[in-house]
Amino acid sequence: MKYLKLQKIFIVLMFVLVYGFLIYQIPWKLVFTDTMIAGGDTGSHNYIAYYAQEIFPKIKWWSPDWYAGFPFLYFYPPLLYYITVILSFFIPLNIAFKLITLAGTFLLPLSIFLCLYLLDFKFPIPSIGALLSLSYLFLEEFSIYGGNIPSTLAGEFSYSCAFALFFIFVGLLIKGIKENKYLILNISILSLMVLIHPFPVMVSVLIGIILFIQSIIQKETKRVFWYLAKVFGLAFALTAFWSLPFLALLPYTSKMQWTKVIKLSEIFPSSLIIFQVLAILGFFLALIKKEKRIIPFLYIIISSLIPFLVLNHSSIWNTRFLPFIIMGYLMLAAYGLGYLLQKTKKLLPFICLLICSIGFIFFYLPENISYVSFWLKWNYEGFQSKETWSEVKDLADYLVDLPYGRVMWEYRSEYDKFGTPRVLENLPIWINKPTFEGLLIESSLSGYFHFLNQAETTETPTAAIAGIKYPPFDFEKGVRHLQYFGAQYFVAFTPNIKNLADKHLIKLNNIGEFNVYEVPNSDLVEVLEDFDLILKNKHWLDQSIDWYQETDLSKPIIFYKNKKELKNIQDNLENSKESSNKQAAIEIIKIEKDSLSFKTNQLGKLHLIKYTYFPGWQVKGGKGPYLISPSFMAVIPTEQEVILNYSYNLWDKIGFTMSMASLIVLILFALALLPL
Repeated sequence: MKYLKLQKIFIVLMFVLVYGFLIYQIPWKLVFTDTMIAGGDTGSHNYIAYYAQEIFPKIKWWSPDWYAGFPFLYFYPPLLYYITVILSFFIPLNIAFKLITLAGTFLLPLSIFLCLYLLDFKFPIPSIGALLSLSYLFLEEFSIYGGNIPSTLAGEFSYSCAFALFFIFVGLLIKGIKENKYLILNISILSLMVLIHPFPVMVSVLIGIILFIQSIIQKETKRVFWYLAKVFGLAFALTAFWSLPFLALLPYTSKMQWTKVIKLSEIFPSSLIIFQVLAILGFFLALIKKEKRIIPFLYIIISSLIPFLVLNHSSIWNTRFLPFIIMGYLMLAAYGLGYLLQKTKKLLPFICLLICSIGFIFFYLPENISYVSFWLKWNYEGFQSKETWSEVKDLADYLVDLPYGRVMWEYRSEYDKFGTPRVLENLPIWINKPTFEGLLIESSLSGYFHFLNQAETTETPTAAIAGIKYPPFDFEKGVRHLQYFGAQYFVAFTPNIKNLADKHLIKLNNIGEFNVYEVPNSDLVEVLEDFDLILKNKHWLDQSIDWYQETDLSKPIIFYKNKKELKNIQDNLENSKESSNKQAAIEIIKIEKDSLSFKTNQLGKLHLIKYTYFPGWQVKGGKGPYLISPSFMAVIPTEQEVILNYSYNLWDKIGFTMSMASLIVLILFALALLPL
């Protein structure tokens, strides 16, 4: 009894040390300052939280503010942003968002403890696991793959949160299969992961497959299959309002082509060498003891190692699976050290563990932390606390007073002095006008073409979409592309770009280091006199990119779906004879976040609408919309006034129905009114 009491005291003490250290590292005064979080991609996530608040209680919708419009939170999980919005009813949005970015960091030590506990490891192994999770959190060898604090500060806070939930899920799933319990809990945790970040879900699916294979070997196939089918099937159904359209509408996204990166220095960081030795020790001790409880660690490592080694030139970057491998062997290290301590006399493990914990917290971690403290301060003090904030504010104050129009800006890494090179992606918050550059690159078909435009108008382009060939810098050609994309304004920063803009654009004003220009002859709606009709196939996007990179944009391509749509287009174009001799007159009536209305005297003629094509757009007063190069919509007016509205598409409606039905099933099951 006394020994058990000592264990409980030590577990509490361990959590006090772990969370005391974490709390000490966070600049709480800055976190609770009402400024917009800065730093890396994180600074751009402000817009997502802001727009989620704008459209609340809608879960996802259309946004006009990046990439000539994009489906908002269709291809990036929405949950953390909506928790932010709900918190903003009680505290300022900026503070709520800062707190949400810390959620995964604070959850990980607890999740590792729970995972080891659920896998039936005895004291002190779960406590050691929680302690060693700090060595991953403060790992500085990489800053974008996910899970560690540098990655969180770079923008991967959603990954970090789902990463932490993953370990609870694995422990509970294995325990649930073994005891035939915890079905609703497993479904709920997996559903949360689906709505937070996809990578932990991918690894979870692979682990589910491995567990099923194991059940075949152990001749428990039927029982395990049905348990896994219920967990994964109902989690999918419960989240179908988001996950079904996500899967069904992937063809309407930009695709990355990531090149495989494998570095031994990242897989086995020098700062973790002592834990790597302990992991090897733990593995061999388990082999000698025939300890089956470490098998889940191996499953985590194997299910992550497979995509890590195999994926190349893929839309999924292999490095994103590395955090699971590292955390897997850190758990092995916790087992190795814990096993050794379990073999000592009753009081000795407490003394040894206390000494090790103090050394780890007060000596090892501070010795291996170099830039994390600075990054924490840089991010959480926010844009408005930077010495250079007045320059951004002056630019925004000028742009907000201009007539509505899309803003293209020269990309420069020097913008980092404002808080992040991506600072101007937040212009829609400050000026209520769209820009082109943004986060969630894959969410819009127009992402490809924006970065082609950027390559032509910026001497240091981001070339953010891997796998496509970018054109050389050519400002004059870039201006033609900006006109085709409906850009009304251009912001220049460097002397050379300013000189070129002076020649090709209309200068409006100097704002500090920025020059603001108007892009002439750039309209959101145009009448098309000539175009090609081509059947849409799997190569249509490559055709569109090739067409766009040519000099002549006068003959765009309509990619029709099938013969029925082709006939519809041809039949409606035959009605254009009456307006063929009239001079085109188009008047924009109203532009809203999710709609566009205009008047035209060119009935029956094809009109180019410079909004990204996506299912859900509907036309009143015309036919369409049709997919047209590069990634836009085209309509054929049948009335003088044409209105385009965005609404939920068929996949959305099916998904919402599935989610409601599965929620009812789970509630009935929880109330013991329905067997599962």
